[in-house]
Amino acid sequence: MNTIQFVRIYHAALAVLAILAYLSAELGIVHVWLGYSVALVIILRLMWVLSGNPNVGLMRFYPSFEGLKLANAFTHPAVTKVFMLGIAVSLLATTATGIAMDKGKAIGLTQVSVVSVAYADDSQKANKHQQKNEEGLKDSHEFFANLLVFFVGLHVCYLLVFKRPLAKFMVFMPKKSDKNA
Repeated sequence: MNTIQFVRIYHAALAVLAILAYLSAELGIVHVWLGYSVALVIILRLMWVLSGNPNVGLMRFYPSFEGLKLANAFTHPAVTKVFMLGIAVSLLATTATGIAMDKGKAIGLTQVSVVSVAYADDSQKANKHQQKNEEGLKDSHEFFANLLVFFVGLHVCYLLVFKRPLAKFMVFMPKKSDKNA
C-alpha cells in the first residue's frame, strides 16, 4: 500500500471519529472515548511525520501565498492549506481541552486528593476556582469544536466546488473510467 492510500485511510478515520465525537457531545463516556480515539489518531499521525516521509510532513499545512493573484484566488493551493491549518489548529485545541477536562479519568489516570479539616476553608475557595477553570475549559472546548465544524464546512464546500476530483478521490469514490472497467 502506498503513502497516498495511507493518507486517505488516515483522513477517513480522523474525519469519522471527529464527526462522531462532535455528534456525541451529550453522550458522556462515549464522547470522551471518541475524543481519546481522535487523540490517538493525531499521535499516530505525528509519529508518521517523524518517520521523515516528505509526503506526510507538517509543511503540507503551511500556506504559501507565493503566486497568489486575483485570477487564481479560488484555485491556488494556499486556499486549501488555510482551511487545513484551521482544521488542524481547531482539532488540536478541541482535543487538548477535552483531555484537560477529563484529566485522564476515562483512561484510568486518576488523581487521589486528601484534604484535612484545617484546609477546609481553603478547599472551598479552591473548589470555586476549579469550577471556574472547568467552565472556561468547557467553553473553550465547545468554541474550538464549533470552529472545527466551520473550517471543515469551508474545506468540504471548497473541494466540492473547485476540486471535485480530489474530493471524490479522498472519500474513495471511483473515477468514471474505473466504473466502466
